[in-house]
Amino acid sequence: MRKLFIKRKLRRELLNKRAAIPFSSRVKKSRRIAAKLLKEPLLNKARRVALYRDVPPEVRVSALFGTILKSKELFLPCTNTVKKTLSLRRVRSVKKDLCRGAYSIPEPRKRCPELPASQMDLIIIPGVGFDRKGNRLGRGGGYYDRLLRKAPKVPKIGVCFKEQFVKKIPVSRHDIPVDRVITD
Repeated sequence: MRKLFIKRKLRRELLNKRAAIPFSSRVKKSRRIAAKLLKEPLLNKARRVALYRDVPPEVRVSALFGTILKSKELFLPCTNTVKKTLSLRRVRSVKKDLCRGAYSIPEPRKRCPELPASQMDLIIIPGVGFDRKGNRLGRGGGYYDRLLRKAPKVPKIGVCFKEQFVKKIPVSRHDIPVDRVITD
């Protein structure tokens, strides 16, 4: 119970820190993170890439969609709020294939082909916070932990602003770490 309290407190602190970053700074920081991702060997050798549709004030990765679509298969999450799970669907055109999804986050239409997370070559995810061991603090729903559990052998990269990178994230049994964290 104490660990849950500590996680909630840290989540609140990190969400406040992220929200305090001015919009123009978030844009610049996101560009730096995107540039680092484009140089990332795991991304360069991947054919199927699962990314996320950013919503403010998260790290903006949507600028990468066009570049990824030129040479790779792009997959974005669809949320099932009843089962509290994410599925991955292929997006060929950001304009044609996305619609308003759960929590008003754009996500792939149901007609987009779905593939299991285990068939991805790379999964890039956001987080409220990360530590140097790759431990991730999410929003508290466990959606990404359930998705990542199905892809134990797939490389995972977490992205966040420096302000969200902390010394230690409290870990629970169900938490799935990422292999790398990229910050600005």
